[in-house]
Amino acid sequence: MRSSDVKLIQFILAGDEDAFANLVKKYQKQIHTYLWRKTKDFHIAEDITQETFLQVSQKLETLQDPTQFKRWLYQIANRLCIAWFRKNQLQVRSLEETDITGIETEAYSRFVAAEYAKTTAEVQRDLVEKLLAKLKRNDRTVLTLHYFEDMTSSEISEFVGVSENTIKSRLRRARQRLKKYEFMIQEALDITIEAEHHSQKHVNGDLGMKLTFERDELLDSLQVLQRVASGRSTPPIPSNVLIHAEGSTIECMATDMEIGIRMKVDGTVKEAGTILVPAEKLTDIVKAWPAEKPVDLATTTDGQVEITSGGEVYKILGHPNEAFSQPPTVGAEAFAIDGEVLRSVIHKTKFAAPRKKARQTCLNGLYFNLLEDRTEVVAADTIQIALAHCEPFKPFQDSDGFIVPLKAVKEIERTFANSPEVIISRLKNQILFADEYTTLTAQLINAEYPPYEKIIPVSPEVRTVVPKAPILRALRKVALVSDPKTFKVCLEIDEKQIRVSAETPEPDEAHETLAVESGTGGIRIGLDARMLIETLTHIETESVSLEFSGVLNPIVVKPIGTDEHICLIMPMLLES
Repeated sequence: MRSSDVKLIQFILAGDEDAFANLVKKYQKQIHTYLWRKTKDFHIAEDITQETFLQVSQKLETLQDPTQFKRWLYQIANRLCIAWFRKNQLQVRSLEETDITGIETEAYSRFVAAEYAKTTAEVQRDLVEKLLAKLKRNDRTVLTLHYFEDMTSSEISEFVGVSENTIKSRLRRARQRLKKYEFMIQEALDITIEAEHHSQKHVNGDLGMKLTFERDELLDSLQVLQRVASGRSTPPIPSNVLIHAEGSTIECMATDMEIGIRMKVDGTVKEAGTILVPAEKLTDIVKAWPAEKPVDLATTTDGQVEITSGGEVYKILGHPNEAFSQPPTVGAEAFAIDGEVLRSVIHKTKFAAPRKKARQTCLNGLYFNLLEDRTEVVAADTIQIALAHCEPFKPFQDSDGFIVPLKAVKEIERTFANSPEVIISRLKNQILFADEYTTLTAQLINAEYPPYEKIIPVSPEVRTVVPKAPILRALRKVALVSDPKTFKVCLEIDEKQIRVSAETPEPDEAHETLAVESGTGGIRIGLDARMLIETLTHIETESVSLEFSGVLNPIVVKPIGTDEHICLIMPMLLES
């Protein structure tokens, strides 16, 4: 069943609408029945079922493991069902009856209660799994259907295909067997009581920390952290920054559950501690203050964070940090790469990645292909490819290549813009980049990258070498009168010159002719001017090589004097 789901998902992601219809048909009745039992209303269950499959269609490409589709589907249905219950159980009060001053305290208490409930649920789930594992398969099935699906003995009998008396016998046997494991239940209760006590300690304000920062130092760090923290809006963790002070070290951390960042921030630790604070709110407060005044940050006994500069004092609500997923540290498999080399391969390739999220998940990142003598960094969409070489990632040579999401790539480029050396470490399904002050981790894209090397022409029919600056100027001018929908231009090349002209349905006309430095053969070919302009701006040599293998094959653009950078652009058909 799992393999058939995987195949259907592959077809869906490839754009097959019939495959999605088949997936809905396969699970629609199961999901509706599940929701009907929960809501006790046939029509409401229908509505939530429709919303469930709508979310599936919107989020399917985010599913990391297609073999877990059924579990993921039920999780979506369950979340929507819970949301429906919450929405329909809200009590409305007028503003006159609302204690405005207590809103933040109430919100904080709800957060703590939610964290306690989460801890309790995790313990209970673990307990249930352990207890069910003690039962025989048939008994486990009957017990699950009876207690978790609310099915009667008669319904289970019909569902399983055995007599009702057999079902009752299995239920009785399962209950008797579970009585032997009361000690496990007591252990779970002890854990949940401890979790409640620990959470209550935070509600009562058992927090304490006092720090002092230079305003610009703190602001620079917060702006980096906020970019990551605001990646998703799911409260409360991803929208916050964790501030941790221990000894003389202050670290600030943020995550959007896909990217995590840890930064050392210069400051003075007067009292150690840890607190979560709203990223955007804290950044805006610090930004509003003058640069010359230091910023004091302290936690109060009621769980608030007090930020002071000069005579101005702000208080915002803090959160406990238990649920914060801290970025990992450098693993055993790590090596150092020159910071300039890392920035260079990113700069030479990133531009070729899709502007919008691609249906092919693998294209939504930079691919690091780990070869024996080099590492190839590749970005591609459906009409262009950029490839750059750098030194081999030696500790990873026995590993497969990996795909770093584009958002993480952009943060790497910004965060390590001035780092002389960057440490790279592979951590299962994550990749880590670090320098002396900052550690950035990212979830890798779990997909297979297409065999890009197979479409790189080996023996071009036409090759011309041209100065980069003149052809860039010509392309920019001619593109002004090209078709604004396609920006199609025509290159007419022979051994002595290149003629660049615009192809447009309008009577407008533009063309420029340039001398080439060297050339073999001739060709007339169309392409998107924007693609070639952008490619040329990312090539660092003063002259470039243009290689052609026919009007339907990719155009190869290379810098002169090095084989460490190759770009491919798909041509466009000319109308005349």
